[in-house]
Amino acid sequence: MKRIIAILLLIAIQLPLMSQWASVAYYQVNRNYIAKNLCENRDKPKLNCNGQCYLAKKLKAAEDKEQKTNSERLEKMPQIQLACQTNTRLAFSFSFSDFSEDHFPAASMAAQSTLLLPFHPPRWS
Repeated sequence: MKRIIAILLLIAIQLPLMSQWASVAYYQVNRNYIAKNLCENRDKPKLNCNGQCYLAKKLKAAEDKEQKTNSERLEKMPQIQLACQTNTRLAFSFSFSDFSEDHFPAASMAAQSTLLLPFHPPRWS
């Protein structure tokens, strides 16, 4: 039952995309009828239209309908506005340090005796 529902949903999603293919398939099946009865150029046999004008009109109508639906969807789509604070002021304070001070004394950077010992995991008490 779930499989049937899934297949039906997939088909329903694909239907709008299939409208142009359906027009082409209808034209291919009924080419002779369209050429004799529905073609705009049926009285001009030198053009060899054979109903292609009818097919072009149907494809154009399907494309226009799709564009209209897409534009309506875009108009109805809710706008998402992220909250951001625009009045943020950044305050910078510049202070010049005396670079004559020794911030990294050599004594503190000297290797300590514990670093020279081999590594072992810490002991838990």
